[in-house]
Amino acid sequence: MKIAPLVERPDLVAQVAAWGFAEWGHLNPGETLEQRVVRIRGKMNVDRIPVAFVALDDADDIVGTASLIFDDLEGDPRNPWLASVFVLPTHRRKGIASALVRAVEATARRLGYSRLYLFTSTAPDLYAGLGWRPLERRDYRGEHIQVMDRML
Repeated sequence: MKIAPLVERPDLVAQVAAWGFAEWGHLNPGETLEQRVVRIRGKMNVDRIPVAFVALDDADDIVGTASLIFDDLEGDPRNPWLASVFVLPTHRRKGIASALVRAVEATARRLGYSRLYLFTSTAPDLYAGLGWRPLERRDYRGEHIQVMDRML
């Protein structure tokens, strides 16, 4: 498995956008798949936020993605955020999500940040196991979420 910045694999933009739209589209009411594709294209950076990453298997096929973004919770002043961590169900429990998280953490550190945030409604135990600390639980756009942070 290999973790690469999305900018190295622009052919995967549509897949990353489709996964994000299917998984979290309800959190961005009114956003279309086409708008999400444009947003994902904006994450094709390595030297500044936002940055998207892809996980590639040994056949060079995409099996997961994650992003480093500036804002993830509307109205929340904290930044930056680990966001959009997704691994194909058939490839879960293989360390792919952990590798993606570590790539985002390393990039945030390299860009000069000392603290990173995330929110999750489904995987707080995964992040706690990677050293993330729970900060608060709240409702956000119809979901019960856990906000977490990690010192870098």
